[in-house]
Amino acid sequence: MEVVCSVFGNGFQPIFCLTSTRTIKNYRPATTTPVATAAATPSTTKHSEIQSAPIYVTEKSSKNLSVSSKIRQSAILDIQQSTELAAALLRSGEVLKAQDFNVILRHFGKLNRWKDLSQLFDWMQQYGKTNIASYSSYMKFMGRHLNPIKVLEIFNSINDKSTRNSVSICNSVLNCLVKSGKFESSLKLFNQMKQDGLIPDIVTYSTLLVGCAKVKGGYSKALELVQEIKSSGLHMDSITYGTLLSVCASNSRCEEAEKYFEQMKSEGHAPNAFHYSSLLNAYAIDGNYKKADELIQEMKYAGLELNKVILTTLLKVYVKGGLFDKSRELLDELQNLGYAGDEMPYCLLMDGLAKSGKLTEARLVFDEMKQN
Repeated sequence: MEVVCSVFGNGFQPIFCLTSTRTIKNYRPATTTPVATAAATPSTTKHSEIQSAPIYVTEKSSKNLSVSSKIRQSAILDIQQSTELAAALLRSGEVLKAQDFNVILRHFGKLNRWKDLSQLFDWMQQYGKTNIASYSSYMKFMGRHLNPIKVLEIFNSINDKSTRNSVSICNSVLNCLVKSGKFESSLKLFNQMKQDGLIPDIVTYSTLLVGCAKVKGGYSKALELVQEIKSSGLHMDSITYGTLLSVCASNSRCEEAEKYFEQMKSEGHAPNAFHYSSLLNAYAIDGNYKKADELIQEMKYAGLELNKVILTTLLKVYVKGGLFDKSRELLDELQNLGYAGDEMPYCLLMDGLAKSGKLTEARLVFDEMKQN
């Protein structure tokens, strides 16, 4: 059966479309009014050849995309490896897109190339090669560099409301302020962000809870944030719980730490080393070595490794509880495991001995530390 096309005002409408290798001849509509036909000259194209045409175009497009990808990859490497960033951007920057520059941003950030990071981001802004991920990544790395002034400057320069209210960008700004010790400033900015349209996520609250662990009286502020989490319909995850445990420990809230630890488990979150070390820190407040030993047994039963942080925190509990013999044994274990190299375990024991009036024993630990 031949493929017959009718030419109307609304375009070519296929009447039959059957797979055939028969020759397609032009069809002239039965009308006395002159109209345009599908082709001006007889065609010898076969239907099977028409079917294969889209596949040919797809393969060609794929090849073009492959070539484009190689060009962009080469340009990315050129900029990453160049010692003259300005020249490399002039040479290779034009072919790259925002997502390509984000790769370079992260590369510079991981290598702590702060000068190149700032220069690249300024260039991206100048030539309109940024997106939300660009701002978020740049602010995150500048936060690690503890440069809150630069981060706030960039944030305040964002004119697009949707970009400015992006939760990932806001989280990066708040994280920078918290890490820089500017917790009160982070709270003020957080409230302003909400007024401007930010919808916080659980990462936002976890970031602010970290700040609560670093300031005096942070526990009361942490309770306000927890209540806000519940009111917003969000659910605390294991990271949020871990941070909250740390807040409790730093504010001498041992009972509250135990409550949140059990609440976390009841909600199906399996504790990890960070959760256990935070609870151990809470037990170290009053030297509750009995509960600390029970917690260590729970960790062993769960198959968790007693790493350097856990054992050092346990040493703190023993020292605070006045168990100097057990502290001495644990210090020996830390030495054998290679966990005493930073001198922290020695200092913990020396401090406890000195405060208990055991100056001779403290001196012996000091001499041992110098030898090792």
